[in-house]
Amino acid sequence: MTHRRGRDSTLRVAFFVQGEGRGHMTQALAMKRILEASGHQVVAVFMGENPHRPLPPFVREELAGLLFTYPTPAFTVDRNRKGVLPWSTVFRAIAKIPRYWAVGPEIHRRMRETSPHLILNFYDLLGGLYVFIYRPGIPVVAVGHQFLFFHPEFPTGRENWWDIQAIKWNTLLTALGARLRLALSFTALPDLPHRRIRVVPPLLRDAVLDADPAGGKHILIYVLNPGYAEELDRWHRDHPEVEMHCFWDRTDVPAVTSPRKGLSFHRLDDRVFLDLLAGCRGYASTAGFESVCEAAFLGKPILLVPTGKHVEQRCNALDAARAGIARWRNDFDLSDLLDEIEGFDPGPRQSFRDWVKGGREAFLPLLEAVAHGVAPRWVGLPPTRSPEGT
Repeated sequence: MTHRRGRDSTLRVAFFVQGEGRGHMTQALAMKRILEASGHQVVAVFMGENPHRPLPPFVREELAGLLFTYPTPAFTVDRNRKGVLPWSTVFRAIAKIPRYWAVGPEIHRRMRETSPHLILNFYDLLGGLYVFIYRPGIPVVAVGHQFLFFHPEFPTGRENWWDIQAIKWNTLLTALGARLRLALSFTALPDLPHRRIRVVPPLLRDAVLDADPAGGKHILIYVLNPGYAEELDRWHRDHPEVEMHCFWDRTDVPAVTSPRKGLSFHRLDDRVFLDLLAGCRGYASTAGFESVCEAAFLGKPILLVPTGKHVEQRCNALDAARAGIARWRNDFDLSDLLDEIEGFDPGPRQSFRDWVKGGREAFLPLLEAVAHGVAPRWVGLPPTRSPEGT
């Protein structure tokens, strides 16, 4: 199934996408638009799906006719539905490997039918295993901010060494067979050629890039696990004058739940979320990568609260603080965010916007180089790229 293309040929591209959480999905959608705007074609999208977190409707709509889903490992949460249980997550995933891998032959059949010239893997473990086991002969590029865990300038702290190693091993498994690893970063950092890592800006969707931010009256909150709702509810009882809109992933309640005036919990809806983000005073969130980038691009004050025992999110929070785009704490006491709003400095946010906008042209030359057999380390990037990243 090896394909060699002329340098001017249209590329046919297949995606593997991790469906746990929102970030990898929106990155894939952003990349799809970049490819299509240059005349290339996405021909198949293979996506893991958590049975407890159905794929958002906007993802299914955007990928209609391309999408093939399969069961994927999911985080196990604690009794309070706040923190994650890392080792329980690992053991359950191992026990279900035969069920996950049962879709391997079907993935291979569809891969042969669509005949892509390039595979992009957005941090999907099954995608890495597919490339390793089936050896499809198709060039692979792996995409994810997790490749920064191999970067000496990425802050990980001195705690949880074993958990950091587990993240690194999982990251390497998703990148099996990859000729290039794109590390999405809040700021420009030196590339790591010996690890085939190039540092690039976040992948933000056109809807975010084209949004018109404004200062509103409300604070927007996004939480990974619904157990944090109780914490937010208690804080709002003491601060009823603060208007709060919160997003969670509960599907067993109405689309909008309002315990009292000024506090609303929304089921995840991408369009509503983006409207409320563009018009908020400030943004608080568990420390995922993508929504932080969206809020920073729109120039919002940001408070991050890493999900309990979620080491990757803690590192994201440390890195966002390093980049000057957010502050963080261990609980949802939004008083820190109110202080941030009062003394807000938009300077670092403009630097972030410039990094995101100037770097969008970096993706295509790198992907086309890999597809055409050119070593990506020889590909020059646009002059807007910060000098320390060259």
